Amino acid sequence: MLVTRIITAAIGIPFVAGAMWFGGGWLAGLVALAVFVAVLEVSMIRGTQRTLEGLAPCVLAALIPVAALDGGAWLMGAIVLAIMLPGAIFAFTHDPKRSLENWLWGVATALYVGLLAAHFVLLREVDEGRSWLFVGVLTVWTTDTGAYAVGRTIGKHKMSPVVSPGKTVEGALGSFVTGFIAVFVLCAAFGLYVDTLHKVVLGVILPPVILVGDLAESAIKRGLGVKDSGTLVPGHGGILDRLDSLLFAIPVLFYYLVLVIEA
Repeated sequence: MLVTRIITAAIGIPFVAGAMWFGGGWLAGLVALAVFVAVLEVSMIRGTQRTLEGLAPCVLAALIPVAALDGGAWLMGAIVLAIMLPGAIFAFTHDPKRSLENWLWGVATALYVGLLAAHFVLLREVDEGRSWLFVGVLTVWTTDTGAYAVGRTIGKHKMSPVVSPGKTVEGALGSFVTGFIAVFVLCAAFGLYVDTLHKVVLGVILPPVILVGDLAESAIKRGLGVKDSGTLVPGHGGILDRLDSLLFAIPVLFYYLVLVIEA
């Protein structure tokens, strides 16, 4: 399992890092592809992947990060379309009772994955966005690694046994420490000269946000009765499994940057 995870990471990380480095259409395209697959994974779990109700949200969700390249009206238009079109499909169904759940799942997954993932593109487009995006992604990975290492070593007290049986209080505390340190180290490594207070705030708020993002995705999987969202990423589960914490952390970093640091 460990060897498989390492091989998968060695193959995938250069593609992700390259898209983050070059930004623009490269990043938007990669995010759109990941979003499409992540929403499709949910449709496959629910058995609706061969229906219009299952496929439409995948396409609509993928349009949102692409629209984020221009922001403003384009982004809002993509969000509105992701809500309206599944509603239109639902309006013409022959069995409203049976289709209501599909409609709600379609809108929810399109917005949950597509809109949150669009913030990868939005963050990359701001001043020094490339550096901030790397800081955000690497902080998430470092925090997750800290949680795993500490949890496996000394973890005893289950934090959320129903949603995520493997997570412990000790692991969470370990992730908070490693995440806090990571913010300072990564800001320095990528030449982001911001006030110490801002780094302290980010170091305090990002690790809990990362944890909640992970738990939120786990709750969705438990509600659907599965352990992993898919098997596309050997040793790592599905694409949605890889996006979980990032979907919460990147938007928080983006809004703190534009509303507080750059305000």
